[in-house]
This record gives sequence, structure tokens and C-alpha cells, in this order.
Amino acid sequence: MSMTGLKKHKLAMVDLDGTLVFTQRANHLAYQTALAEQGFSLSYEQYVHHCDGRAYRDFLPEIMGQGHPAIESVHDRKIELYAECLKSAQVNERLVDILRALKSEYTLALVTTASRKNVDAILRYFALASLFDIVVTQEDVTAAKPDPACYNAVIEACGVSRENCLIFEDSASGIAAGLASGCQTLCIKRGDDL
Repeated sequence: MSMTGLKKHKLAMVDLDGTLVFTQRANHLAYQTALAEQGFSLSYEQYVHHCDGRAYRDFLPEIMGQGHPAIESVHDRKIELYAECLKSAQVNERLVDILRALKSEYTLALVTTASRKNVDAILRYFALASLFDIVVTQEDVTAAKPDPACYNAVIEACGVSRENCLIFEDSASGIAAGLASGCQTLCIKRGDDL
């Protein structure tokens, strides 16, 4: 967990995939290619309905078979391929505008279970790194959403009361994590007028 400037008494936490950046197509393309190299297929519809918003350790065994020896290899390969697929992703400009407006009063945290390498690639590609005071990735948490541990860790590190926290999420597991943390959780959907 990387942190800077944590003296504010309000905290806004934002999920990455599907919330800050619409990455379904990019994630699908990277996983589709990585899985194809191992002899598996993954349609866009399968990805959207069964994988999006879930940790790879949960959905890859469903596709490849429980205990398949190449699960970690597929995930590692997906990470390698991801930067090439970012041209199919799109920033949620409305949410970025809201976050910029909140920045003077709120500590802004990006809280995702995506890998550090993928997060860094997205933040670089869309020039968003300077927006966040804290970045929490897959490597920083032991339990994936819907477990609220990722949000609880940021709240505790910042010393902010839950009444002064906002969470922006899109997936069912992310929303469940946000609500379980006891914070106001706002559901973001692509095309919503924020």
C-alpha cells in the first residue's frame, strides 16, 4: 500500500476496473489470449457474467479445472499482455471530474484487487497516478472482495471515521465489500449520469 499526504478527515475510495476505468474488454482480451495459449476459450459474455469483478483465483479454476497447474501461468501471462490491450479501455471521465472536485477535502484512495503491474499500466496509460494519495492492489491484501479487508485497511491507515468515507464501486463483490466496511457505497454503472 503506497501512501502520501494523509492529513485530511474525509476519505474517498475508488475501485479501478469497471468503476474508474471501463476495462472489461481489455481484461477479456488479455485473459482470452492467455487462456487460448493453454487450450481454453473465454467468450466476452462468459467473462462479463462469470469473471468480471472477481479474483482470478476464484474464476480461473472454474474455467480450467480446480487445481490445474497452469492457473498461475495464465494469470501471469494475462498481466504481461494487459498493457497491449488498454487501447480498448475507457476512462470514466465523469467520475474523474468528481474525484478532482473532492481532492481538496478528501484523501483519495484507489482500492483494487488488480495486480500492481496492471494498476501501474492503467494509471500511466491514462495519466491518473497523481490523482491518488493511496494505491492498494492485489499484492497488499490477503482476502479479495467481497471481503471488506481492503477498505478496512485504508480506513484504519488514514484514521478517518466511517461516516466520513465514500466508496465508489461497480461489481456485486465490490459493493458487498463496501457495504460490509460500514461506509457509504455508491454504485457506478457505465453510462450512468453521476
